[in-house]
Amino acid sequence: MTAITDEQRNEALKIYATTIKNCQKMRPKFAPGTSQASLLTNRIKALQVVESIVRNSGEYFSRDQLTTSVAPIKSIIHKTSVARGKYAPDQPVYKRFTPMINAMEIGLAALAQRLNQEA
Repeated sequence: MTAITDEQRNEALKIYATTIKNCQKMRPKFAPGTSQASLLTNRIKALQVVESIVRNSGEYFSRDQLTTSVAPIKSIIHKTSVARGKYAPDQPVYKRFTPMINAMEIGLAALAQRLNQEA
């Protein structure tokens, strides 16, 4: 992982916390056992893993936990990139999506680094 500044780390951590909070608010809207509920649960778990790794909390995660966290983070990056691509760079929506993508890319790089350490 390329070195990130404290400012980038703090911004990413804020985005993870906000996204986790927003996802948790959505939980009651989906019936347990549905695909939407499962996807949301997986996304929350992945964001919690990434947040912990980027924070350098020292928390242990199994290789399986790390591996299963990759897909939801890639999904967030893809969906946000597609949504951002519908707008011009000078539009507020485009500018709102950019920090989310940057934070998720930091998280994905941190996950990859941790997976390489586990190998």
